[in-house]
Amino acid sequence: MIEVKTDTIVKHYKNQKIKIERKVLEISKSEILHFLNKEEFNSHCRNACPNHNRKWTCPPNCPNFEDYSKSYSKIQLFLFVTSTKQFDFLSQEECSLEAYNFTKEELQNDLRINEPIDGKMIAANSCEICTTCSIIKGKSCYFPVKMRYNLVAFGFNIGKILTDLFKHELKWAAKNIIPEYVSSVGAILKK
Repeated sequence: MIEVKTDTIVKHYKNQKIKIERKVLEISKSEILHFLNKEEFNSHCRNACPNHNRKWTCPPNCPNFEDYSKSYSKIQLFLFVTSTKQFDFLSQEECSLEAYNFTKEELQNDLRINEPIDGKMIAANSCEICTTCSIIKGKSCYFPVKMRYNLVAFGFNIGKILTDLFKHELKWAAKNIIPEYVSSVGAILKK
């Protein structure tokens, strides 16, 4: 049985206290491989994401996960969940996206703080170090040591990871529909 550690952290956003539920679990790297389907999930990137082939960290430029992670034996997954009701001071149009972006950034910060010297962070989103990625100019990455890939770019089924490992349902925003909560997931590869 996988042990999920849960706690609540409080952060500030526009002078409001926002509670984030943080869930963390650690498994062997081999246990996450059955959630990997690069061909299927990279096709979603190719068909729907404006970052496809426009960032070094996005498909088709993302390396093969098994090659990238070969020096590591464990993966620690982090899930941040935030109730959108905490953002009801914003307009309906802003609420879901602002809640998601806030949650994603707080997860990114947490991952950076917890990244061990002998480990490697897997980000919650595509790289945002540069305003425009150097790939657009046909150049190598300007910050290859700081650059981090994300689970989606590697081809992981995030919905299934959340359902199977965290017992958590991914909710989606839609026009005029604000989900009950937003979720963001990232990881750290460990020796």
